[in-house]
Amino acid sequence: MRLAEPLCRRDGALLLPEGVVLTQRHLQLFPVWNVDAAVVFADAPAPENLPEAPRPEPGFTPGDIEAAREALQPRFAHVDPTFPAMATLIDLAVGRAAPLLARRGPAALTLPGPIPEAALPPVPDTPPPGPMALIEADPKLTSLPDVFVRINEVLNDAHSTAKEAAEAIGKDTSLSTKLLKLVNSAFYGFPVKVDTLSRAVTIVGSRQLTTLALGISVIALFRDLPGGLVDMRSFWKHSIGCGVFASTLADPQAGGEVERLFVAGLLHDVGRLVLYRNVPRHAAHVLAAARRERILLREAERRVFGFDHATLAGMLLRKWRFPESLEKAVRHHHGGLAHLSMTMPATIHVADAITGALGIGSSGEIFAPPMSQAAWGAVGLPPDRLPDVTAASMVHIEDISQAFLGEEA
Repeated sequence: MRLAEPLCRRDGALLLPEGVVLTQRHLQLFPVWNVDAAVVFADAPAPENLPEAPRPEPGFTPGDIEAAREALQPRFAHVDPTFPAMATLIDLAVGRAAPLLARRGPAALTLPGPIPEAALPPVPDTPPPGPMALIEADPKLTSLPDVFVRINEVLNDAHSTAKEAAEAIGKDTSLSTKLLKLVNSAFYGFPVKVDTLSRAVTIVGSRQLTTLALGISVIALFRDLPGGLVDMRSFWKHSIGCGVFASTLADPQAGGEVERLFVAGLLHDVGRLVLYRNVPRHAAHVLAAARRERILLREAERRVFGFDHATLAGMLLRKWRFPESLEKAVRHHHGGLAHLSMTMPATIHVADAITGALGIGSSGEIFAPPMSQAAWGAVGLPPDRLPDVTAASMVHIEDISQAFLGEEA
């Protein structure tokens, strides 16, 4: 099928130009773009259906599915399985897990057991510092690279130009490379390769691309974490997954919020990296307590530190002068009813719940996080759309993970 007219988002942004031959990947992206129809040339056959959610590989029996469901039950110990959105997510997780169970056996789906005492460092003899003291004691978080500062200045200057945005980003070769990989990935689905930053700014938008650059530049700040606390590839895979799902869930009328939601999802657990690097002994005992008592990791954080990773991340982003809406989305993604009734925190909360339920990477949490019904209501997605959202998002997650994780993992 060939497009007879340009395909645009509801905010007017060009998705695909006239004449593009639609591929299966384009069709997978339609639910992400909230596209219900496209005008194709008359001699092109119409697509029968949009892609469905991933299904178990052929050859599996109902017994295999039930075995996967039983094996996954401990992961969902903290969720309400009768909540329709959560029930759908559990079904999707079972479908993803059945092939893994068949190939590797029950051990592949078994939750990690308690951390042996012998593997833990000595119990810290001083109380942990507060969140702002943690941030200010880390030179890498307070003396930021010049490129980070310049990008932030461009983003916070309402009068900055596209040329200034491209120049600021272009001062970091690694960052520029990652951005171009993202722009050329399935996340945007542009049919023609975008090979320069100036072209990327023109197509994606100055403020949108600068927001992405600011978020991606944070990855390089956390390359020197102590070993044994978290697998960095798994951490960023989870973060990328949350960012992709958040952008997928964005209101189609939201325009530039797509990029902001992606960055909020990418950085939603960055507070844990601050803990792992700056108070590794305390963090190790937090991880041990969560596994030993089978509680959510954020609950263990609050017991030991008096705050959780979301609060710490929000304070960090505020110090860095990130956009207020992005900072609040990160700070409150585990918030109460008032905050989870707000669109951006609610979207990050739901995206995190989806990513955790499907087992896409981990920032240290071993359980699927519970989903707030208030947040789900604020997002406004019918449960029967979740399979489409998942199918399309997985394409993006794999593409972006391959583009980003080579150096950091």
